[in-house]
Amino acid sequence: MTIAAACAAPKRPVVAPGPSPVERLAAADALVRAGCLDCLTAAYREYDALRQRPAATDRATAGAIRAAALIGLRERELGMVDDGYLKIARDLAGQPGAPPQATTLARMLDVVDALPGGLLSAGRPWITDGDLERSRQLRLNRVAWKAFLRELIDVDELAAYTWVSLMCGAIEERDMTTAEIFLATATFRDAPLLAFRRLTCRGVQPERLTELRDRDARFVEVAALLGAFQIGQSKLDEADTLFQEAYDWHPTWPRVTTSIANVAMTGEEFDRALEFYDRTLTLERTPDALLGKVRAQTYLGRPEDAIATTDQLLQQQWYLGDARYWRALNETQLNRLDVAWDDIELADRLLVNADVPKLAGIIAYRREQLDVARAKFEISHERNPNECETTFYLGIVHSDQRTWERAVAVLGDAVRCLEGAEQGYRLEIDRIRASDDPPARKERQIARREKAIANGRRMIATSWFNTAVAYLNLSQKDAARQFAEKVVDDEQFGDRAREILSRLK
Repeated sequence: MTIAAACAAPKRPVVAPGPSPVERLAAADALVRAGCLDCLTAAYREYDALRQRPAATDRATAGAIRAAALIGLRERELGMVDDGYLKIARDLAGQPGAPPQATTLARMLDVVDALPGGLLSAGRPWITDGDLERSRQLRLNRVAWKAFLRELIDVDELAAYTWVSLMCGAIEERDMTTAEIFLATATFRDAPLLAFRRLTCRGVQPERLTELRDRDARFVEVAALLGAFQIGQSKLDEADTLFQEAYDWHPTWPRVTTSIANVAMTGEEFDRALEFYDRTLTLERTPDALLGKVRAQTYLGRPEDAIATTDQLLQQQWYLGDARYWRALNETQLNRLDVAWDDIELADRLLVNADVPKLAGIIAYRREQLDVARAKFEISHERNPNECETTFYLGIVHSDQRTWERAVAVLGDAVRCLEGAEQGYRLEIDRIRASDDPPARKERQIARREKAIANGRRMIATSWFNTAVAYLNLSQKDAARQFAEKVVDDEQFGDRAREILSRLK
């Protein structure tokens, strides 16, 4: 081997050329039509990178505007945190040297910016000032925008998606069927981008959404919509699994964190509920999340914390009636009866239900205002005759006021109600034991029902004793003896029951 041959440079490996800008633009266009949120985000990143290529700048900038607008709209539809994509789209459309179609795209952005969300709900509708302004703009411009988009829906994915979103959400378009709405988008009929919106137009189609997800696993956002559907079917475990999947994929999603918290509250997992309400509040301060946090803190036996959270609701002027009610309830737990009374009176001006006068009756009873307590319990009982505890309290007030005949009648109703409630709790316990729920959840739910049964039995014993006293004062000795004998061995009432029996000899 010669020295020259030994020192010769090795051959460089042949590197295949990467995709051309035209090919990359086509791939980004395909991602837009694929339609999932991750697809749209990937498309935006590719368009943004291609904007630096002189030969692709105009097409890439227009593509970035479309993709960013669709991301912003999808985020709003699903109740996600606004990551600023609509602003990015506007900035791109308004910058110097924007592509020729930027003016048309900017007008599309006006429509996108006015469209409401609402595909995924996690509580009572919460309307912000921004929502009101969007609604006003939509009302003023709907007809003109509809005509403008209608001319472009065959050639532009953003125009097609925006048009069907406008039509799906407009009450004025209810005479137009979903099929008719999407018939106009024939060019993109087979695009998953439009298929997703068709399956969420005027309600969710769960089976077909599942098929969409099966065809393209990138449609992870579908999990949250299916979870909301499962809640409507009272399938909480299935809903929780789906919401958790959505959360693991996209943690900054306040509608999902709120939904997880709501499911946890229903499942009596109050620690988990509190955790996810707090996670929601780090992303978005909503009245539903704050109120849910109050309820979770209350059920966890943290009255001071719950009161502090109700104060936040009151400071924001959110759910004032609910805030006053829960504040009064927790103040009552702390025996701050005067402050609790002020709050429950304010709640009574804002809410019409059975719970507010019931709590007012309890507070008045503890303040030894028997006439007020009776009046409040009567209102509560009239609004919900099947609430056993209210009936019981009303009977006790009649006993304390020595209206013996009414006491006998009302306490009899209370006992029958409580006995029926115990049967219901027993059936629930049997169902829980037979379920596939996790053991810890079963134990927790059974324990709460067993506690309710024990409390009910104490109220029954109290009712029997007070009925015996009432019959004694009505000089109905046989009836008095019958009810005194029911509690003769009771730890709380036994001595007094035996005293009644001795007086009846």
